[in-house]
Amino acid sequence: MEPKQILNKLNQARRALDSLSQVEIIDEWKFENELNAWYLHLGIAIEYKTTYFPPISQWYIVVDSNYPKGKIKVYPDVKNSITVTLYHQANNSKIERNGLWRKGALCLEVNTISDFQSEPYSIDERLLYHVKRTINWLELAAKDELVADSEPFELPEFNLSNVLEMQFAFSEDIVTFMQWESTDCRYGIAELDVYKSKPFVYYVKQFKSLNGSIEHYTQWGNYLSKTNISPPINAPWILLKQPPVINEWQAPETLGDLIDACNSQHIDVLNVLKNVVSKIRDGRRHLLLLGFPVPKTFGGEPEIVFWKALYLPVVSYGKKTAKGFRTNQQGWWLRDKSAVLTRKTKLDWIISENWNQQEISQRGKMNDFLLRKKILLVGAGCIGSSVAEIFVRAGVYNLTIVDSDLFEVGNLSRHVLNMSNVGEFKELSLCSHLNSLNPHANINVINDTLTIDEGSKTNITLDKYDIIIDCTGENSVLDVFQKVDFRKSHIIASISVGLGAKHLYLTIMSGNTFCFNSFYKLISPYIQSERDLFDDYNLPRNGIGCWHPTFPARSDDVWLAAATAVKAIENYIITKSEKTLSIVYEQRENDGLFEGYILVDKKEDG
Repeated sequence: MEPKQILNKLNQARRALDSLSQVEIIDEWKFENELNAWYLHLGIAIEYKTTYFPPISQWYIVVDSNYPKGKIKVYPDVKNSITVTLYHQANNSKIERNGLWRKGALCLEVNTISDFQSEPYSIDERLLYHVKRTINWLELAAKDELVADSEPFELPEFNLSNVLEMQFAFSEDIVTFMQWESTDCRYGIAELDVYKSKPFVYYVKQFKSLNGSIEHYTQWGNYLSKTNISPPINAPWILLKQPPVINEWQAPETLGDLIDACNSQHIDVLNVLKNVVSKIRDGRRHLLLLGFPVPKTFGGEPEIVFWKALYLPVVSYGKKTAKGFRTNQQGWWLRDKSAVLTRKTKLDWIISENWNQQEISQRGKMNDFLLRKKILLVGAGCIGSSVAEIFVRAGVYNLTIVDSDLFEVGNLSRHVLNMSNVGEFKELSLCSHLNSLNPHANINVINDTLTIDEGSKTNITLDKYDIIIDCTGENSVLDVFQKVDFRKSHIIASISVGLGAKHLYLTIMSGNTFCFNSFYKLISPYIQSERDLFDDYNLPRNGIGCWHPTFPARSDDVWLAAATAVKAIENYIITKSEKTLSIVYEQRENDGLFEGYILVDKKEDG
């Protein structure tokens, strides 16, 4: 779009601001070449008095060149506006290179100012909408009402290093918070491992005191519990009393800022650093972990420890001592204070994330009642692997998989595994894959086939599990369940699909004795009709199963079947049903539109 056309749109949007008596246009639209954006300089008057900004504060509205699309940001004027950082504001410590505004953009999202409706995108309305929200933000700031007690807590913005490709992961919740509350140790050395590179992802395994005693241990799943780097990477850690901030709600940018933030908490961070860096004088850069308690809501009590990681410069070591001092801790520390860890030392913050299971599962998980159950899944084929992946992604980690088949090239069309797994045992590769899906997954495997002897004893101890799910589609597995003398009550489910996965067959029952005659009777007509329909196919089959790689069913059919079966099983479990349920789903289309699986037959006993 030509600059003249863009300016015409911007001027049309600016004229809409004339309706706001609180707004004064100081300078009309100008173009910023380096940012490739347009900016409007205006003053805003509010009736509330505050020390944060003058009665008429000045602001820059910066918009993309494709207005009304693109971003709109509101920045404070360098001289006549806010200089501190408040809640719902980006870090306001730095000035844009043009020298006109600070970089502390106001956060004007819907969730921060709830009185406003969704953002309009017309030429006349969008700019007006953002200026109105700016006025509202300023009024709330002047009244110290930018956050409500019930509002979810947010950390200040820590300016991340733009050159360091690394992240840090930890796992903290209310339980670990209470563990931290019970210890007096407030600094020491943490042991880290590396999950991956490009970017490097460091994760903490344990926190130790300076004398080597373990103060806190992080319980990870199978994938992260293994040792990737030996010896472990050392990182000093310091537990603060609250988030380190200066200038109201600004995260530290330099070591001097951090010193000031800690001084406000009566913590002599330089003295702490003197002690902890004595353990990392090896000529390498190390992470420094700063922990602090945070609440769930702004008005709540602290209930979790959050860790922020920064990358320290190389501290003094070897012959690098203060002039005239020996190569000992005193000489090294004097050089650190004068040349390495000065007030001007920039803090290289890196991405830090809480990988606790509660945080991960916020986007979707199974019912808590099901999550507490021990599950045995028999069969690691296309249906079994898909069911297992759905379970694990939804928070089911106490899962054991039974199988002994090899993964073949034909399985690639619909199995969750890939080419690198061809020729490997399905269950072993699937176990590794599932454990990699979540840092807390503890998936185990039994490389065997379920069998039973003449004394009704199985080669696998089934009574260890609360829920047993058969995904083999083989009648022989159900025959085993019928013969077992279970000592406690279980929930048993069997999932299988017909030819082309056009039908899904599912039975679920609970108790300590099981009979599948009603299930066989229900599905028999459907299986027979499929055999007649697909008579031209020379299909290798075993019972009602889909175990063979040439069995005709696409991956989307298999995933749909697995998802439907998982939902049915979850519903059966959370309703605590004691009935024997046998059901048949069928794929349906209506007038050329796919409708999904439809329940077409059902039988309940008990």
